[in-house]
Amino acid sequence: MPITLSPAQMREILARHQAWIASNGTEGARADLVGANLNRAELQNAALQHADMREAILSGAQLRGANLSGANLQRARLLQANLRDANLEGADLSGAFLQNAILTRANMKGAQVSPADLELADLSGANMEDANFEEAKLVGCNLRDARCKNANFYKANLSEAILVKVDFENATLRTADIRKSDLTDTNLRGANLQSARLQEADLVKVDLRQANLQRARMQKTDLFKAQFDNADMRGTDVRDAIGFSQKHLDVVRWDEKTKLRD
Repeated sequence: MPITLSPAQMREILARHQAWIASNGTEGARADLVGANLNRAELQNAALQHADMREAILSGAQLRGANLSGANLQRARLLQANLRDANLEGADLSGAFLQNAILTRANMKGAQVSPADLELADLSGANMEDANFEEAKLVGCNLRDARCKNANFYKANLSEAILVKVDFENATLRTADIRKSDLTDTNLRGANLQSARLQEADLVKVDLRQANLQRARMQKTDLFKAQFDNADMRGTDVRDAIGFSQKHLDVVRWDEKTKLRD
């Protein structure tokens, strides 16, 4: 059963947690909000770093600018929560529910978000470097201008997402579902896209230099003005792709399994 806290109880928990942080754990107490019902709670700029918030109910909560770095948010419910400018660096969001959440400019560097449901969330401008989104659901998300260097999106579902100007340099997108997404001007240099599904995606002016595209499916993908220098396209399926032709084979690694046309 969810635990309902009164405003006074919440203030006491936050005060004790603040003392715990300030004293490096010698005073106060770490915030224990496991299973707490904090629906629509007003927690803007709250200091909740390293708090235990497993399975907490925070749907619609106002967490703008909150410090949740290192917090345990496993299986927390954050549907439609406002986490704009929040600090989630190193936080554990495994199995969390973040559908329609606002994470604009949030710091998620090194966060554990595998697996989690972020369908239709707004992650524009977020720092997601080194974060783990393995098998996460990001369908229809807005990641415009997000920083995702070295992030892990293995088996993640990024279909129908806005991925414009995202920095995916050296990121892992192996077997990811990126169908029908917009990746205009995105940096995928050195990224691992082995067996990724990119059918009907928009990759106009994308940087795919040194990317691993082995066995990627790119049928009907728009590759106008994309850069492929030194990309590995062995076994890649680019049938009916727009903007890719025989001449591109001069600058990529390919083999007899690379499919250009039926």
